[in-house]
Amino acid sequence: MLDFIVDEAVDVAETVVHAVMVDRLKAALPLLSDGEQALVKAIFFEELPEREVGVQLGITQSVVNKRKTKILAKLRKIMEV
Repeated sequence: MLDFIVDEAVDVAETVVHAVMVDRLKAALPLLSDGEQALVKAIFFEELPEREVGVQLGITQSVVNKRKTKILAKLRKIMEV
């Protein structure tokens, strides 16, 4: 009798690495400023287009993109520790 079926398509190591990265991201997000957190929330959680975020903030889409790039670099640096 088989108690469970192993899904060979699921890579356990990959799943563990993903879980660790999610934990690191959750720990890193509060280290961002309120403005940085708001931008991340709008773009990545609310899935708003950069152009719409810019309209809401009264800045251009290119400025939103530059800020996003800087924030992502900051998050990478924080998560490397």
